[in-house]
Amino acid sequence: MLASFAAFARPFTTSPDPYGDSYYNESTMDPAAVTGLIVMMTFIYLLIFAVAFVVSGLVWAGAFSKAGHAKWKAYVPFYNMWILVKMAGRPESHFWLLFIPYFNIYMQIVIMNDIAKSFGKDTGFTVGLIFLPVVFAAILSYGDARYLGPAYLTPAQKQYAQQYAQQYGQPQYGQQFAPQQFAQPYTQQPYQGQPQSFDQPPTPPYAQPEPSQNPYGSGPAQQP
Repeated sequence: MLASFAAFARPFTTSPDPYGDSYYNESTMDPAAVTGLIVMMTFIYLLIFAVAFVVSGLVWAGAFSKAGHAKWKAYVPFYNMWILVKMAGRPESHFWLLFIPYFNIYMQIVIMNDIAKSFGKDTGFTVGLIFLPVVFAAILSYGDARYLGPAYLTPAQKQYAQQYAQQYGQPQYGQQFAPQQFAQPYTQQPYQGQPQSFDQPPTPPYAQPEPSQNPYGSGPAQQP
């Protein structure tokens, strides 16, 4: 029994093998091979991150364009998240909250929720942006969704929206207002009550000669 235990414990000991077996005395991994493996794994990870950023830029480029931003901003790491924070309407300081561990998960959820509302989508669409961002971000970019404006409102903006809603009967805050309702069409009043065309300038009254004036501009008018 003791012999069996000694045979079992032999691989875990550092004493030289009496039988001359070099398997337990020398390392089986070459340092050059270890270095090559580390370099290869690092290259693979960098390639994965690069592909992820390119795909993320492709699916968000259309949404950036609809919000009035250049498409190339969607391909820049970290800067694209800065633009998303601005598209949601949140203060720029909220971008730095994304670097706080654990709290950044909450911030990503609320920002995606604001992005969904900014394009007129509901809470269910927010769930899709969180769990399937490639699919649902592409829907925002290349679908028929329109950017309606920032969904997040500061307390001052909410108060103004409430006053506007009470005065004009519009929905409460959280609903975007169409810019057409503030635009007033420009109309030009006609001269002397006569309709004029915008293609041709109005005829001044002094362009027509008076009956008592000589049309040739020399001497008094001759009496017939």
